[in-house]
Amino acid sequence: MDQIPPIIELVPKIQGFWCKTLMFGCYGALTFTPFMAGLWIGYVHNVWIGIAFFLFLTLVSGVICSKMRVCSIPYEQREMNYSTMAIVKWYLAKNICLKN
Repeated sequence: MDQIPPIIELVPKIQGFWCKTLMFGCYGALTFTPFMAGLWIGYVHNVWIGIAFFLFLTLVSGVICSKMRVCSIPYEQREMNYSTMAIVKWYLAKNICLKN
């Protein structure tokens, strides 16, 4: 029997000013929040506490990114490697910035 290979969807394009703003905001929050919060806490309180917060927030950011990936990327494509920006694009296109 010949099986039809699964159809691979491309990473969706985000259109519209507010959707692009949300895309860069989500990407920036996932990428830079652990570093900025760890740097600030390390400066204000203690370097070791800052490092601990950086590591913890990096873990939290990874979990959030993983949940976004599971909620938005088609099942057949979940084994493929995607960058954080691509995961954010998939999530916004499938769940928030819906086309009519």
